[in-house]
Amino acid sequence: MQQFHNVAIIGAESEQSQQLLSLLEQREFPAAQIFPLNIDVAEELDEEEQESRLKWQGQSLEIAEAQLVNWSEVSVAWLLSSEEAAVDIAEQARQLGCVIIDMVHANKEAYSWVHAAVNPEQVAEGLSERWLNCPSSLAGQLALLLHIIQQDVELERVEVNAMLSAANKGKPGVDELAGQTARLLNGLPVEPKLFAQQLAFNLLPEQGEEVLLGANQFEAELSEQCRAMLQSPELSINVSAQHVPVFYGDTLSLHLYGTYSLDLLSIKEWLTNHQAFELVEDELVTPVSNIANSESVVLSRLRQNPNTENGVNLTLMANNPQSGVVANAALIAETLIKQYI
Repeated sequence: MQQFHNVAIIGAESEQSQQLLSLLEQREFPAAQIFPLNIDVAEELDEEEQESRLKWQGQSLEIAEAQLVNWSEVSVAWLLSSEEAAVDIAEQARQLGCVIIDMVHANKEAYSWVHAAVNPEQVAEGLSERWLNCPSSLAGQLALLLHIIQQDVELERVEVNAMLSAANKGKPGVDELAGQTARLLNGLPVEPKLFAQQLAFNLLPEQGEEVLLGANQFEAELSEQCRAMLQSPELSINVSAQHVPVFYGDTLSLHLYGTYSLDLLSIKEWLTNHQAFELVEDELVTPVSNIANSESVVLSRLRQNPNTENGVNLTLMANNPQSGVVANAALIAETLIKQYI
């Protein structure tokens, strides 16, 4: 007989909350009761809006109050806010036996990066702490790609050119690019807020805090998370990131180098047969035509490196607001309740 579980969403005002609920419903997740908790005071809604914003099985969910939730009876909580109040609630829930699936890396002391398709065994290892970190969408997708290839070949080095869409910073990023574009087309100046400089009709190097030998935080975290999931601390993953004036669709231009020669036909076969990716050949793939309204992770331009038989080049493209972290968070929860809780 299937067991049903109480679950919670900490930071329910996040735009990812309904995406998560819709995916869980689609996958028939056995939720007995769902407790959505708003954290950001600026996002507080009146009673009517609270009853209509989040839906589960056609019914509106009522926003819960953290102090009224019996956390000892909640199996899993997804953390969607890095606000101090959210982390405090998550820590309280963890102390009472609830497993936290951290989708925003709010706990900097937790280093258990888990991807359900790359290192599901880490769920068991991280269960003792009851705090599991979801990697970023791009890190999860890149790690899965490398994981598939590394089943049969030994990779020595990975060069990554990350071209980040406005949606990589969520709805505020999309809104800022739209506003800048409209103003410039009307001959008006722009005042960047979220981005360091004008993004419309421009390219911006990622300007995060420098943390390691010239690499900024985004670049360092992408490589560190991949190595952690792959359990390959010696694998060289060099990332260079920039923001591009595209609304949706992050792109990774990848150059993979093996210890020995890489068989292009074998790699093509492995990727073609894996359901997580859509390998497109002999077709021009772009964010607008292939990604903007899709949940697919598309691979294209798979080719031999012309300079060495030990290298292959390819492009990975995904609409990360609709894939990645949310899908992984749902799959981790499924793994937890099916095998460990």
